[in-house]
Amino acid sequence: MLSRTLPKIILASQSPARKMVLEAEGIEVTVRPTWAHEEHSCTDARDVVTTLSRRKLDSALAQNGETLLPVLACDTIIAIDGVLMGKPSSVEEARLQLKRLCRGTQEVWSAWALYRDGAVIGGADMAIVHFKALDDAAIEEYLALGEWMGAAGAYRIQGRGRSLIASIEGDENVIIGLPLAQMKRTLSGGLRPLPHL
Repeated sequence: MLSRTLPKIILASQSPARKMVLEAEGIEVTVRPTWAHEEHSCTDARDVVTTLSRRKLDSALAQNGETLLPVLACDTIIAIDGVLMGKPSSVEEARLQLKRLCRGTQEVWSAWALYRDGAVIGGADMAIVHFKALDDAAIEEYLALGEWMGAAGAYRIQGRGRSLIASIEGDENVIIGLPLAQMKRTLSGGLRPLPHL
């Protein structure tokens, strides 16, 4: 269990799914979203999520001042056919995202940045998602649920969005928004943190 190395944590995210993943690991989570801006000039998915997760962490540290608790920030984005997809701003954009996703194979990238004991470590991991072939009726039925709001790519795998997916390659938690397997390896000393973190 991750709670052996992180019994308590400040999560700089409003994502209930990330909180749920951490709590399932036995970690006591305090949620403090940063509302950091997410504008960027990156064109590579990995660069986007590592940049934004670090920005969110820096914002969280500035807001929380001196803290003895570890602070974790994350970011997630989807890449398909060279197009990057974040959170849709409207149901129309969500509809377009879902229509694109059901026509190809997507890469879901999630990054994490963790402040602990005066140091910052982190990483990024990728999972591949294959959508089912969805018709317009299936897309509209899913949109009506409202799960698209605040979700990269307009779906949530931990909800009804799972029914849209044919198969997954990689750590499913990456799709939820937290590269849990990579975090565990890093914190156990089995993986070096990214150099720029």
